[in-house]
Amino acid sequence: MNIHSVMGVRDPDITRKLIMDAALRMFAHRGFHGTNVPDLAKDAAVGAGSIYRHFEDKEGLVNAVYSHWKEHFRQSILEPAPDLRLGFRDQFLELWARLWRFYRKNPDAMVFLDVHAHGDYLSKASRSISDSFEEELSIWIRAGQQEKALGDGKPQELISMAYGAFIGLVKRDQNHGKLAAGIAEESGHLVWKMLGPG
Repeated sequence: MNIHSVMGVRDPDITRKLIMDAALRMFAHRGFHGTNVPDLAKDAAVGAGSIYRHFEDKEGLVNAVYSHWKEHFRQSILEPAPDLRLGFRDQFLELWARLWRFYRKNPDAMVFLDVHAHGDYLSKASRSISDSFEEELSIWIRAGQQEKALGDGKPQELISMAYGAFIGLVKRDQNHGKLAAGIAEESGHLVWKMLGPG
């Protein structure tokens, strides 16, 4: 037992994680403007002063949470890259399955990322993660279009169509109870038809 545990001093990394976890929950379900620091501190079981020792302000905190989870989301979807020996349809279905795995494992994070995707409080650094993620997906889409596996259209628009369909199902799952078994896989096939060359 070290001197810090004897004195009841919490490891700063643990405190930061408690704050980040509480912030994720509250920002996801209350939004940025509906979340206040005293309630967040209470939920994290820390003093309000601890939050300001780790983060400059509420904007700094929401950006830290956003950057962390957006990068984790990007890695979960794109790493490792889908097997290039597969056709584009099967590659897409793998990416679609990864979306669902991420959501099932991290439902609050999925809601949080959707709620805050266009917040005017997001920093340039936070937005750059989103931009990089979209560009990586756009490269894959352009390759699919060259192979005539995907329909015409700007990659950003096709991404919005597919992601919008996914988020719509997530919201249904959140608000109306768990979706029926098989919906995740079935929806992937339907979205692929929507994105196809027609």
